[in-house]
Formats: sequence, C-alpha cells, structure tokens
Amino acid sequence: MAVVTSQIVTVNAIVSVAPTPSQLQQSGALVSVGGTTQTVGTYTYYGTIGAVVAALSSSGNYQEIDNMATTFFAQGNAVGLYVLELGVEGSSSAGITALGTWIAANPGIFYAYLTPAAWDASGAALNTLAANYSSPTGKTYFFVTTTSSTISAYAITTKAIFAVVPSQTAAGTEFQAAAFFYQWLANNPSATSPEPPMGFRFLYGVTPWVQTGNAATITSILSAYGNIVGTGAEGGISTATSFRGTTMDGEQAMGWWAIDWVQIQAKQQLAAAIIDGSNENPPLYYNQNGINRLLAILVDIGNTGISYGLLQAATFAAVPFATYIAQNPGNYPAGIYNGLSATVTPQYGFESITFNLSALDFGSGA
Repeated sequence: MAVVTSQIVTVNAIVSVAPTPSQLQQSGALVSVGGTTQTVGTYTYYGTIGAVVAALSSSGNYQEIDNMATTFFAQGNAVGLYVLELGVEGSSSAGITALGTWIAANPGIFYAYLTPAAWDASGAALNTLAANYSSPTGKTYFFVTTTSSTISAYAITTKAIFAVVPSQTAAGTEFQAAAFFYQWLANNPSATSPEPPMGFRFLYGVTPWVQTGNAATITSILSAYGNIVGTGAEGGISTATSFRGTTMDGEQAMGWWAIDWVQIQAKQQLAAAIIDGSNENPPLYYNQNGINRLLAILVDIGNTGISYGLLQAATFAAVPFATYIAQNPGNYPAGIYNGLSATVTPQYGFESITFNLSALDFGSGA
C-alpha cells in the first residue's frame, strides 16, 4: 500500500565528485647527493630560496643545490620545487644508478629531475636511464647540464632528456639548466592564459652565450638538439631568452608536454566518470549511451587543450557498442572496453622563418 503524506515533492540528491586536478606536471626535484640535511631517500618541498638554503649541509653537492635553487627562483615564484636527497655517492655513475633505483621504487612522483652537472661525465649511463622513459607514455624528464663536446653522449632519440649547455661566460653561481627547469614546471595553461612554446622565453639571472666567435659552436649545439641561453638581440630585445626549447629527440618540448597533458587528463577524467557513474542517477552503464558519455569527456579534453594553446587539433573516436561486442564477445561480461582512440596534433611555435624580398630595377630613367 502506498504511503500517503502531506508532502507533495520529495527531492533526492546525488553528488558527483569532481576529480582534483593533477599537479604532476608542476612537480620537479633537484637531485642532491649529500647536499642537504634531509634523510637519504626522502624529498621535501621548498617554496623559497631561503627555505632551500636553510636545509643545506656542508658536504656533497650543497653549493650546487644552492646555485640550482638560486637560478630557479630568479625566474619567478609561480611554482616551487622539491629536493630529492640520494646521499653522498662515490661517483657520478653510482648517483645515476641510485636515482634510477629511487624512481623505479617511487613511480609517478615527479615529472622532471634537475641532475648534478658532474653526472655529464657518465652521460651514457644517464642516457640509458632516460631511455626507460622515452616512450610516448614516459612522462618523466631529466634536465641535464652538458657541453658542446659531450652532448653527443645523449642519443637523439631520447625525448626524456632536455640538455642545456651553459654559456662560456656564465658566473660560477649560475646553474643555467635550472632556468629551463623552472619554465618546464611553471607551465599551467588556461583558456585566458594559453601556454607559449618553450623556445625564446625570457630567462633571468643567467648570462647569454656571446655570439661573436662562437657561431660554429652554437650551431653545433643547437643542431644536436641542445639548448642554450641566448638573447633576443635579433629582434632588438636584449633580454636573455631560451634557445630553442627542444628535447634530445629534436621535438619542441611543449609538444611532449601537451601529449602528456592529454594522457593525464584522459586517464583521470575517464576514471572519475566511471567511479561517479556508479554513484549517480542515471548510472553509467556499459552500452552505447555509456560509450557516448565517455567519448564526450574526451572531446571536451581535446577542445580544452586547443583553447589552452597546447593542441592544434584533436580528434577522438569510439568503436560502436554493437560492433565492439561482436568483435570481442568476452569483453562485455568482463566490463572491458578498449574502443576509445585519439589523434592529436600539438601546437608548435616558429623556430625559423625565411623572408623573400624581390627588388625591382627601376632603370636609369627612374
């Protein structure tokens, strides 16, 4: 028998929980080998240079950590940094091995690592470590300091390495790779503040390469996909700028940043939709309507990436429910659907342009 009450309308509310935005791409660690008082194997967040200085030890690469942080925070305070303490190591190769072991035991903690300059002596070992994260799904990067003569140790297929060759007149207190490291972590695009390319961004507290007498060396570095601190002198701008913002595979670094962003957003938002789908009305069912709802989430991510200046184009597709089940009959009762796909084109910036000018001969009577 129905219960009769004086109440006309009953409201039932179900709350869908929005996912917390991922902060992975804003997380990066300076690698300390005994340079801080932190316990070995631990990491600590620092929001100011003063906080880093207060944590320095008097051993290991403490002076280098100071220089790293000083150069980093000279770029601004849009983002802080972590310091990962590995402890004093007997050699650069031992330090690289220790970092590799730590990352394997702590996956997905940091998006990027700023490595000690001395590790360039074991560039081949560092390249081997980075190769583990050079697939399109790697989402781990190593900002290394190298030279024009040792940059060849880093394979040009290794997209996980961002190599920086300091200028020949850099002050001893500069750690120029830290300026690029800041730019990488400070990326935080929005529709009202789309993200620019990594190339030609203004840098501060770093000494640019002197062009005179170094043209061949600079060309060699850039041709090997290394990065340097230059200036905007060609455009009448004296401020130091980043040249050219590429990873060691020759791709514009922001292209990989954008691809990583799509992966991170898609994984998190699809998982949230499935979880919320079991706690809302109507529920998210494994049928054509459910697939359409998931596809709509991806399309929205693509449109957002375009408005953020990360993507030039994005196309998403889903195999229809009936087709997929017919082709994969065992997947339906298992709740498995592998029919979503995407094709995205990152938004790149200009690297160089050619201007063709034709001058007319007006003749002697002109």
